[in-house]
Amino acid sequence: MLTYSQLVALERSLRDRRVLSVYLRGAPDDPASRRAWRTDLDRSLRDLRRWLAGSSHEEREAFERCVVVLDEMLAPYASGLSSPGWAAFIADGVVKDAERLPVPMPTMAIWSTGMCVAPYIRALKVTRPVIVAVVDARLARIYRFRAGELSLLARIHAHAIIEPPAHMGDAPRRGFHGGVRGETGHDAAKRARTAGAERMLREAELVVAKHASLDGGILVGGAARIATQFKKMLAASVSGRVLQLESLHADASDADIVAGAKTGASALRDATDLRQIAEIASADASQDAAALGPAATRRALERRTVRELYITSRYLEDHMADAEDAVRQALDEGAVIEQVSNDAAARLDAHGGIAARLRYRVGGEADDTSATVREAARDGDTSATR
Repeated sequence: MLTYSQLVALERSLRDRRVLSVYLRGAPDDPASRRAWRTDLDRSLRDLRRWLAGSSHEEREAFERCVVVLDEMLAPYASGLSSPGWAAFIADGVVKDAERLPVPMPTMAIWSTGMCVAPYIRALKVTRPVIVAVVDARLARIYRFRAGELSLLARIHAHAIIEPPAHMGDAPRRGFHGGVRGETGHDAAKRARTAGAERMLREAELVVAKHASLDGGILVGGAARIATQFKKMLAASVSGRVLQLESLHADASDADIVAGAKTGASALRDATDLRQIAEIASADASQDAAALGPAATRRALERRTVRELYITSRYLEDHMADAEDAVRQALDEGAVIEQVSNDAAARLDAHGGIAARLRYRVGGEADDTSATVREAARDGDTSATR
């Protein structure tokens, strides 16, 4: 899959060219639906041919060349796609990018100047890595989970140093009772095991902190008491981006961890999205750096103040052209783009399906001038103050 930077580079390289963008929805686990994408794609291509009927012969020929290349690429998938989604971008009869996607896509074909990039945003979000820690009193296993793939980062053992009682092997000292000897050894072993587990968790915390991205989530499973202790340790250093999975046991297999990571990563994304949208929806437009709804978000994009752009699938479906323009402008501004779903999408759809966090508050003209000066000062440019 393309990374965010690769997607930006590809979009910019194709911005002035006619591109056939194709998204397909696969159904690898449902034999009855494996060929549904072909019917939907043929319908979409037929609609494009009708739309191009009044265009120049040159443009219609360019479109058909791209369709021929597309059909050649799809020939191996005659019995169905092997992935939840698929995307391709073809220009001048040449494939610029084609790949399987880990999330379902709405089946569609778009012929436009520049590639249609907005639907791809969802795939980028789902492939954001999360860190998974499975811990008990003896062992901590740290994994990275990304795009359905699990990779082991570290295995950290708890080494308990247990000193034998000083008199072991010697005659008991005067006044020493056997019962005291046994209890003292038990307590020492327990303290050693506890200290070993704490050292292990501290080492595991460093590994997690090293590999966790700034906006990625962390999932914790294993023995309930140790997992709870580890979650509290992490919450203090990673701003609460931690979710404990009670269903993920200490002896979980890789397959169990993958299944738990999929569910946990989705829950973390949904919780983060809902929190962000709730904050924007409750913001005071005159006081806070936020824009809610199509009109306010469009103004913010035009002023190049957007730091994070949020859209829903309904907005993409109902306003594809506007959504594409918004995403392209956000890419140009280096903004983070998120397609929210579930409860966050429902709340955002109630306000038009699109919103943004801003780099600074946008108010009247005076506020705009002050903001420009502040931005220029941060960049070391004094020309804005003259």
